[in-house]
Amino acid sequence: EPLSRNHTMAAEPAADADFAAFLIVRKNRDSCIHWLLTYCQAIEREWSDAELRRRRLASLRRCLASLAEHAHADCRELAPLAPRMLHSTDFDERHFLNLVLPIERRHSRGLRDDELHGAISVSTGDGRASAARPPPLPLVVVCDHLRSAFNVGSIFRTAECLGVSRLVLCGYTATPDDAQVARTSMGTHAAVAWEWRRRAETAIDELRAAGVPVVAVETVAGAPYAHEFAFPPPPAGCALLLGNERHGLAPELLARCDAVVRLPCRGLKNSLNVAVALGMCAHEAARQWAVGGKEAAGDAVGK
Repeated sequence: EPLSRNHTMAAEPAADADFAAFLIVRKNRDSCIHWLLTYCQAIEREWSDAELRRRRLASLRRCLASLAEHAHADCRELAPLAPRMLHSTDFDERHFLNLVLPIERRHSRGLRDDELHGAISVSTGDGRASAARPPPLPLVVVCDHLRSAFNVGSIFRTAECLGVSRLVLCGYTATPDDAQVARTSMGTHAAVAWEWRRRAETAIDELRAAGVPVVAVETVAGAPYAHEFAFPPPPAGCALLLGNERHGLAPELLARCDAVVRLPCRGLKNSLNVAVALGMCAHEAARQWAVGGKEAAGDAVGK
């Protein structure tokens, strides 16, 4: 429910220390934004502590509102987020991520492949540039609420390499319009068809209605490993559904799918990076289809 004035006044004194810390760095554009990002990450880490979460959200709202008259435009543009998305402190974590991710993607920085390599080099193995491209695989990749734009860029790069027919980007998954996606994909975003859907449920229903089975990639007890699973063969092929890096796929999405596969993990983390998981599953599907095609060709010759 929206906060009452009394609730707001009671919450703000508890947040005074955090707001005072923010005021120390507020004047400097870079320090101000870095503080806000770090504070948002702290809120996310302790999300399960309701009292602490509400106190910090109240403080965050106060910090953002104070930027309305900031000297730097990058800071001023954050101020409207306070009344628009923080009018209440009672909302779920996904709503909070919808607030934080645009700031995080625009202003934070991480390691990028394009800083290690100059450009993609495609060759035939003897130094000559590759001219013809093989037809795409009957494989669609659906990404549900991926947080990292770098992961999305890596998925584009993997999809292009393996010949995925198209990507369906859902929810707040970044699109190639995001500069970080374009850079991390190293230009491959221009070579892979993609589309956006507000909800993954819509994408799944559309694919299944078109006769394309949907296979979720998720750590589910009892699910077959990818190398033990027979991926639906061409011509229909299948779609792979990938979930959020932290929260995975919601049970209601898994229930909509035709099958669920997992990858063997022996470490304490018990999960793989989402782009790595795609590469392993998509490669296994392609391997099976290639082997099946050769066997079918052999049977035809034998006849």
